Amino acid sequence: MTILITGSSSYIGKNLIEKLNKKKSKFIGIDLKKNKSANSFKIDITKKNELKFLKQYNIKSIIHLAAISNEKDGNKNPEKTFNVNVIGTLNILNFAISQKIPKIIFASTEWVYENSKRKKHSYKDKLDYYSIKDFYASSKYLGEQIIRNQNMVKYCILRFGIIYGKRKKNLTAVESIVNYISKNNIIKIGSKKTMRSFIHIDDIVDAIFKSLKFKQNCISDIQGPEKVNLKKIIDLTSRLKKKKIKIIELNPKKPSIRNVEISKSIGNVKWKPYIDIKTGIKQILNEHI
Repeated sequence: MTILITGSSSYIGKNLIEKLNKKKSKFIGIDLKKNKSANSFKIDITKKNELKFLKQYNIKSIIHLAAISNEKDGNKNPEKTFNVNVIGTLNILNFAISQKIPKIIFASTEWVYENSKRKKHSYKDKLDYYSIKDFYASSKYLGEQIIRNQNMVKYCILRFGIIYGKRKKNLTAVESIVNYISKNNIIKIGSKKTMRSFIHIDDIVDAIFKSLKFKQNCISDIQGPEKVNLKKIIDLTSRLKKKKIKIIELNPKKPSIRNVEISKSIGNVKWKPYIDIKTGIKQILNEHI
């Protein structure tokens, strides 16, 4: 069974390929940036003619990661975001249908849910497109609808939470705070109570592997094992670094809180995140050392 990975040079893609190589699984990767892997190719998913190159492979599953993958880049260039995240997804789906590829895994995001600190969100919710306030989340919503509104290919939609780990660009609050505290004794943040269910990259890769086993259509919220506020990240890092940190809050009464349920399964396959925030922070600090 050959797996097609779109966005193979992305942060998730590189970590996924690392695990696929360890398991000696057959795969090919495509991206606008050529990956070092011998079986990765430079292909633009917005140009459907370029996808014809892939017909020579016996592809049985698609892991669709390719995307403009954050709010900042999405808002900077809405047209490009629409082309990659919507038209690109449509092209990948049509390729899957034409080649009779039985399943597709789509990397979506928790940001398809409305931004509310009171309501707890779940994959069972009916999404409200008009409550989405940025181009990135809108494009992911539309990508989901394209995949869901067909019955030719089985799908698994994974709505990822905030992904962190050992990386040097596109940092989340976790990496940013750990890196900053490693060099400084004072830190400025919006509110200590700002909270997310941060999820480690290794748990993301595990969730994708689990999703390869699904038999029927599924949607899952892939979140970290606990909700963590910025104060906890700072406290854990300062203890591990054995240094006192002075925290300056700029907007203490305006925390940003996301409350999304953690799915306990992906379709009919049991899944749960294993890496807690303390373990994740230790890994980042060890990378610095």
